[in-house]
Amino acid sequence: MKKLVFLVVLAVVGTCIAFGAPNVKPYLTFKVGTEHNKTSFFYTGLQRFKELVELGTNGGVQVQIYDSAALGSEGEMSEGVAMGTVDACLVGSSSIAKLIPGFNVFSLPYLFTNNAHVDAVFDSQIGQQFKDQLLEKKKVVMLDYWESGFRHYLNSKRPVNSPEDMKGLLIRIPNNPIQAATLKALGASSSTLAFNEVYMACANHVVDGQEGPVFAIVDSNMYEVQKYMVLDGHIYTVMGLLMSAKTFNKLTPADKAVVLKAAHDSATYEKQLIRDNEKEMVKFLQSKGMIVNENPDKKAWQDAMLPVYSQFSDTYGKELIDSIRNFKY
Repeated sequence: MKKLVFLVVLAVVGTCIAFGAPNVKPYLTFKVGTEHNKTSFFYTGLQRFKELVELGTNGGVQVQIYDSAALGSEGEMSEGVAMGTVDACLVGSSSIAKLIPGFNVFSLPYLFTNNAHVDAVFDSQIGQQFKDQLLEKKKVVMLDYWESGFRHYLNSKRPVNSPEDMKGLLIRIPNNPIQAATLKALGASSSTLAFNEVYMACANHVVDGQEGPVFAIVDSNMYEVQKYMVLDGHIYTVMGLLMSAKTFNKLTPADKAVVLKAAHDSATYEKQLIRDNEKEMVKFLQSKGMIVNENPDKKAWQDAMLPVYSQFSDTYGKELIDSIRNFKY
């Protein structure tokens, strides 16, 4: 009997060694929030983050995901992370800019050429300097940069094949002075209606159109009330997976490294999901009757932005702006 018990114990121990036994009692469980729902790319990315953290720490660190603004709006969550009342959150650039205003430099139009340019800049010292500012000024750890992607214009009035075709259109935008200046430079005007009002406003022709990433246009059924779209990519919207330094410092040094790597790997996964799906989503929009200009003359759009860069160069620093625009990748 004793021999049998010994063999069972030995088998259990061997299994634990072979597969890595999770800690029965995790020493830290933290919450991470997103405004988006369970069907979003963001939630899917956070699921990957959770899996990687829990696997990498052998269960010592557990992650709870709160979707659909259960922990508050993006602005509320980012402020909570800075105050130490929220553990972690995935938020857009405007919420990061509320913590460090200089981050709004990334709202400048046609700042980035393509995805390779984006990735090179955020992986460089430029991306690191904003991580350092967040930690130093707000006690917030930028675990890694995620994305919402490039934003495009759509409207219900006419095809847009050049910057001149934007003249006279009323376009709904987020409440961002750079976006307003961008439309002004194009001869268009802007509205800052709440996003949940945009569909009906477009249906009733209160506004002529809006802008956003392709997946958001699909998710919100805007193809039902908009006919024309131009893939101009006027703004790249970066997102940040933020963590309170108060929570981050509860981790062991080894588990800090695990969490940072998990954030990076899941960011790569989330970005690839968005990028890989965009072409199929454009085809879907076309199947719904949208007329999509897939290859606009980007140089013409960039040239039209000279007044915007003149307006904001002192605010964000010409040297920083030029270093981003001209970054070698």
